[in-house]
Amino acid sequence: MRDTRYPYNPRFGGGSTYTRTGGYTPRPRQQVFDPLEREFPRNHAITAQEVRVIGSDGENLGVMMRDEAISRAESEELDLVMIAPQAKPPVCKITTWESFKYQHKKKEKEMRKHSKSIKVKEIKVSPKIAGSDLERKVEKILEITEKGDQVKITIMRRWPVTEEAARKFKDVMLTKIQESCTIISIQEKGKNIYILVKSNK
Repeated sequence: MRDTRYPYNPRFGGGSTYTRTGGYTPRPRQQVFDPLEREFPRNHAITAQEVRVIGSDGENLGVMMRDEAISRAESEELDLVMIAPQAKPPVCKITTWESFKYQHKKKEKEMRKHSKSIKVKEIKVSPKIAGSDLERKVEKILEITEKGDQVKITIMRRWPVTEEAARKFKDVMLTKIQESCTIISIQEKGKNIYILVKSNK
């Protein structure tokens, strides 16, 4: 029977119990593991019997038994961390767990930075546009593509622009952007012409 003076709190999962006499019996605290260790085990969590070892100074120490590698890491007061689980044999490095986590997070941040989603922005132009207005449109297209995004150029054919005039204007646009952009696709749908471009850098 639980002492009613100490109500059960589901948030803590009944982490402690109280006896009839009011005595306090703490529940053993569960050990918390770093989720990263599931992918990159360290020390005695490594199950492979043989591993290729990289020293703390980056030197390739060759293949050795796991326990021997752990002993070597412990002699330097460091950890043995498996950095390439898929290799045969798995590759481990002698380092500190904190240093490994820092480098891993830094690498993931760089990967996210370089794999940002590409946006497609639309620029609408009329074949009747010319002069400084046309140059401003071209500058806008180049500005967007230089940032890594793509541009869908929509050439809108409205009366009295003929189909032939629209195609000639398409060639003019391609000439103006060809040095800075790569053409991904050109499509004619209905009365409009669509040109998808990206930076050629």
